[in-house]
Amino acid sequence: MKQRMISIIIVGARGRMGTTLIREVMGSDDLTLGACVDRSGGPGIGQDAGRLAGRPDTGVLVTDELKPRRGSVVVDFSLPKATATNVRACVEHGIPLIIGTTGLSEDDDKLLAEAGESIPVVYAANFSVGITLLLQLAGIAAAALGPQWEAELFELHHRFKRDAPSGTALRIGQAVAEASGRKFSEVALTDRSTLGRPRTSEEIGVFGLRGGDSPGEHTLMFLGEGERIELTHRAGDRAIFARGALRAARWAAAQPPGLYDMFDVLGLAE
Repeated sequence: MKQRMISIIIVGARGRMGTTLIREVMGSDDLTLGACVDRSGGPGIGQDAGRLAGRPDTGVLVTDELKPRRGSVVVDFSLPKATATNVRACVEHGIPLIIGTTGLSEDDDKLLAEAGESIPVVYAANFSVGITLLLQLAGIAAAALGPQWEAELFELHHRFKRDAPSGTALRIGQAVAEASGRKFSEVALTDRSTLGRPRTSEEIGVFGLRGGDSPGEHTLMFLGEGERIELTHRAGDRAIFARGALRAARWAAAQPPGLYDMFDVLGLAE
């Protein structure tokens, strides 16, 4: 039996993730490009999506209005100010939503939870399959090793990234804290330069490095007496995030309503 093609609607089509998603969909055997949407007034409006992504024309033009169709899945990597409008459009048309937009407010989080009552919503700050597994391993290791092992984390991103440490690094640190019964906000340290004291056993160091063109590298170290464990994930290509989001889209297309994350997609949720 021929596999059903899943129509993907990309919101935020002109962004780096948007153009990467277009290329990944065009190269897929089971996905088709249903529509591409970007902000009103942007220079790419009316342009063919394939040409926008440096590929042959697709016949799909970039528009400034989200009109989801039955049988499609919306993949949204746009801006927080557009989130409410995009979520409501998906709910209205009963369309699954994959959202990787960062910097969402508490109101946006509530809106996603409400949307999950009527449609499948997969929300993640990082759609990398490898990072999702690293988060799982971080919690397992922290719980097994106990308080005698100290946790330190550093990350490297390209020179243009504005926030440091990265949101993913903070999420890894949070996973360590939760697994070991600590509150991350109380034990996280991102700068030791002015402390003038030795390290305490409770603290979790999280530090950001910036330079070059790295899409993202994260290394979590557990340090004990006479031994050290390191868990490292290196992203060599931004496409890994697009592939993870599209894996989530394939999964969500067959799911009941609910608010999910990548742990659900990979079958790692408790």
